[in-house]
Amino acid sequence: MIKVLFVDDDPRAHRTLEVVLPEEYTLLSAYTATQGIEAAAREAPDVILLDITLPDRDGIAALREIVARPLAPPVVMLTALSQPRVVKEAILGGACDYIVKPYEVPELVGTLRTAVAGADARRLARSRTGVSLVEGLIGESPGIQEAKELILRYAPSDSPVLILGESGTGKELAARLIHAASRRGGKPCIALNCGALPDTLLETELFGSEKGAFTDAVSRAGSFEQANGGTLFLDEVGEMTPAAQVRLLRVIEQKELTRVGGTRALPLDVRVVSATNRDLRRETGRGGFRADLYYRLGVLPIHMPALRERPDDIALLALHFLAQRSGGSSLTIADDAREKLRSHSWPGNIRELRNVMERAILAAGNGTLEARHITLD
Repeated sequence: MIKVLFVDDDPRAHRTLEVVLPEEYTLLSAYTATQGIEAAAREAPDVILLDITLPDRDGIAALREIVARPLAPPVVMLTALSQPRVVKEAILGGACDYIVKPYEVPELVGTLRTAVAGADARRLARSRTGVSLVEGLIGESPGIQEAKELILRYAPSDSPVLILGESGTGKELAARLIHAASRRGGKPCIALNCGALPDTLLETELFGSEKGAFTDAVSRAGSFEQANGGTLFLDEVGEMTPAAQVRLLRVIEQKELTRVGGTRALPLDVRVVSATNRDLRRETGRGGFRADLYYRLGVLPIHMPALRERPDDIALLALHFLAQRSGGSSLTIADDAREKLRSHSWPGNIRELRNVMERAILAAGNGTLEARHITLD
């Protein structure tokens, strides 16, 4: 039996939930935050459904106290509000997911099942903060440390993540780390660059097509279907056309899609992680990006800092690329080379630094990599 602790001050909600939950669930009831905190410690529930508005104290405060205990169960927040600010506060507070009232019973049951199944992944993510899981994100600056922390906090949730940052800052790496730390880690992680495809191909790449939908069309799965059960990474999502934005919003909200030229709706279980180098909030004000899609994609934001914002990390990254590219030789970086690297503005960010180091290593041969070996654009 799966024990669900439901913390809500509405007795009717408890009676309803007791009726609609499948037989394998046992309902434990608490009507105040204090009762819920005590029951969480006493009853050892498998999952907690916690209302955000409680009579004696704020649900977020109760959440933080519950998850602070060792081996705390997963907590799903129940709220009448769907604002990204509230959701972000809940996820940062330790919730694994959220449901907006009024909810559909299948959605509720599916979220509870997911929460229970993902509890081990959540504990793993917490225990590995700053260790091997995010070691691919090289750097010790406050900005990159915050990004690492958010990656690990957001990973166990199924809510959409929006990764913001300039080109070359490591947005795709962050997306793949989120996938790896999630319960979906063993399932596909499909990446699609929305800015690299012409308008006529983007929808078929995303949603698939049926034979006869257009000239030479064949039946094929799109990126959403390929990522089913896993994660879909939409790079440069700000480049999508208005028509594609409308359809993407519909698919995310309905959790099903119909292929281009098709008639059958296909159910989806996909987490969407998006990235952009644009200021989407500003774009919504100009009409360049749909506000409703922005708020749907941007529930959990992460900012990847530009390299010029983290100058102390440049030498660490340079040494990392040196170790990767030097083939085990004894190359070292001279002080004048370090200073030259540090003083550059790096408009291409980490991608540019990688290319510069590759050229410099070839120019230096064996020995010491000096400033004269570094060619900057």
